[in-house]
Amino acid sequence: MTGSSNDPGPAASRSGREPYIIGGQDPGLLAELAERFREDPEVTIRRILGAPDRPTLLAVDLPPARAEALRAQYGNRLTIEPDIPVEMF
Repeated sequence: MTGSSNDPGPAASRSGREPYIIGGQDPGLLAELAERFREDPEVTIRRILGAPDRPTLLAVDLPPARAEALRAQYGNRLTIEPDIPVEMF
């Protein structure tokens, strides 16, 4: 695992980035995406779950428009959802 599990807090919002969780059935695709994100100044990887070469989930900060572009590009191959705190009812 890389990154931290700390809440990104307001810093992510100030940078124009929001927290997202990215998952999918293809660990190879997630590994490729993580590698691209490492080189992308618009994206901060907060955490990678799973083996580095076969991740199961990416927790990232990125601009909402970028999340929409990824959804359009990858369709149902990836699930991209806002990473919001879970609250007990």
